[in-house]
Amino acid sequence: MTKRIHPRIWAGVRPFGIGTQHPNNYKEIAKAVWENRDRLPYAYRILDQGVCDGCSLGTTGMRDWTLDGVHLCNVRLRVLRLNTMKALDPALLADPEALRGRRAAQLRSLDKMVDKKKKNK
Repeated sequence: MTKRIHPRIWAGVRPFGIGTQHPNNYKEIAKAVWENRDRLPYAYRILDQGVCDGCSLGTTGMRDWTLDGVHLCNVRLRVLRLNTMKALDPALLADPEALRGRRAAQLRSLDKMVDKKKKNK
């Protein structure tokens, strides 16, 4: 195994985004908007007034203390739904066996299960 970095494993012309300050994360932004479409004003308030859950960079709202410009990292957008979801119904936790085989993404979306149960009643 050689110790060189081979161009065939690069994602782009600039390996690891060297020389760029902000990645093009439009796909993550669109996904976060879609996931939070039922609570967009609340999601925007969290982004505008909250702190970043995903990194240790100093941020207040969408302003960054470390880098110039807007701070909307991919991690912050991915965990936004955890901050906007409805309160968990404790009845869902009554049977731990029902939750055992679920993936992490399914466990994070338990608030959707509450809505489905209410519609079926």
